[in-house]
Amino acid sequence: MRFGYRKLVLCLSIFAIGILVMQPTSLSSIYTVLAQQNSTSGSNEIDLQPNINSESIFNTKTMTLGNNIKNLVILIPNEGHHSEGEDDEARFLDQHFVPENAVVNTGTTVQWFNGDVGHERIIDVKDTSGNTVFNTGEIVDSQASQAFTFNKTGVYNYEAEGDPGVTMTGSITVDNIQSPATLSSSSGSTTTNSNSSNNIDTVGILMVPTQDIDEYLSQLTSAGITVDNTFDFKDLRGGQKGTGDTQTLIVWTTSGKDLGESLSSLSELSADLPYS
Repeated sequence: MRFGYRKLVLCLSIFAIGILVMQPTSLSSIYTVLAQQNSTSGSNEIDLQPNINSESIFNTKTMTLGNNIKNLVILIPNEGHHSEGEDDEARFLDQHFVPENAVVNTGTTVQWFNGDVGHERIIDVKDTSGNTVFNTGEIVDSQASQAFTFNKTGVYNYEAEGDPGVTMTGSITVDNIQSPATLSSSSGSTTTNSNSSNNIDTVGILMVPTQDIDEYLSQLTSAGITVDNTFDFKDLRGGQKGTGDTQTLIVWTTSGKDLGESLSSLSELSADLPYS
């Protein structure tokens, strides 16, 4: 009797395997059901590792914020409106925006700071359906755009018109990030922040000539803005009068400071940079 039962179980198992072989879509259907169950059980949150290191931003064109960051200020770098492959290289780095790709937590407010001297920019932000969710209006150089808060998860692509035929593009991915952004101390960058607290709520990027870096760091510190980390790089254009051929990306942060005041200080500093 026991032998007969085992034989029956074996036959049923072989029969079930045969069904799966004949219908290869069965497994994918199971996975689809499981995915639907996960999505409805509230497990849509992700565990991204925040990274606000300037060297990483330079190399990957990406910055990932944490769940403690309320504000992000994206830089439009000087000469960012040019395209690659020009006979006379005008760009300092190969990003239209710094960072070109930002990953932020839901509820993060984003502004764009125009460091592109002598040029105005209008940025149009679209959702995955191609619908405009925000338009900055004209941003003059050394000024910040109006602010927009991203309250819905998803991928938002944005663009601005550069030189004729050049479209400047960037993206913002909004999700539920589980970890806070912490102060940077990665090798290859210079950390000038002596504050051990990670209680930061605003992050931004600035590009300055390396040759006068001490002066710029002093100005930021005097304005109550913390320099979290920096990265020096040889610029693509190979030097310019007044700037040298090495530039520095600065990741700055603030905690509990009025963002308008910080942007005003950045505007003053940016207007005096020797870019043209």
